[in-house]
Amino acid sequence: MAAYPLAALVALASLGGLFIDDLYARETANWAAQSVGQDWVDLVFAVPWLLLSGLFAQRGSRAALLLLAGGIVYTFYEFVIYAFALHFNAFFLVYCAVLGLSFFSLAGIALSLVHAPQASGPTPSARAAGIFLLAVGVLFALLWLKDIVGALVQQTTPPAIVEAGTATNPVYVMDLSIVLPLHVMAGWALLRRRAWGYVLGPIMLAFGVLMALSIGGMMLVMRQRGIEASLGVATVMFLVSAASGVLLTFALSDRRASRYGVAGHLFEACPRSSPRDGRAFPPSSPPVRS
Repeated sequence: MAAYPLAALVALASLGGLFIDDLYARETANWAAQSVGQDWVDLVFAVPWLLLSGLFAQRGSRAALLLLAGGIVYTFYEFVIYAFALHFNAFFLVYCAVLGLSFFSLAGIALSLVHAPQASGPTPSARAAGIFLLAVGVLFALLWLKDIVGALVQQTTPPAIVEAGTATNPVYVMDLSIVLPLHVMAGWALLRRRAWGYVLGPIMLAFGVLMALSIGGMMLVMRQRGIEASLGVATVMFLVSAASGVLLTFALSDRRASRYGVAGHLFEACPRSSPRDGRAFPPSSPPVRS
């Protein structure tokens, strides 16, 4: 089970960032503070998440497998940033190891989910999760595009890049290219009764719990170090994390969804009708540092 070595590597990277004074010495104060905030969240929340979900997934829990997948998406996202946007340091190979192990673990989970049983139709919790995921995807995309397009029009660089001291903002790249489209796809799939939405939706909600929590943690560390960071935005991030957790809990405990396997089937069609109420369903079609 890759969850255990992955958790160990994430813990190692976090401990290095927290207790090796010069690991982030070449980063700007802003970027170093964000890194330390991320390390604390990883050590306190992400590592136990990986260990516990991995343990229960190994025992056959499909809900735990989705939680594990969400945690691995989070580590993949985070360590793309660590590997590409931090100056070369003593933990570079650790960052590469986490990134590679996350990628191949996600591939393995995807292959296992291909053979899962089919999912049922929509439920109130699925609709709520779908709306929430769509809202997160669209609102964050608009927020990033506001910064980017405004800077392009004014022929300047977005403030987030200037303050971080990086060549570009890897968050813009990851979010606009992959993560926010996945939110929109998951929300659409849940609202349109697609079976694979029961896989992608919980995974993205699990990712959201950790990602929003890490953003709030970064901002608290920035404020503690005297760097300007909005306490209101941090509070919103903690609320987003809590909302993601509540919706995730409902999604995984929904009896009607779990009756058909909360994981659903990635590529097969939804059942043409619900055994419970007989309604017809259409066939299936195939998160932030700032």
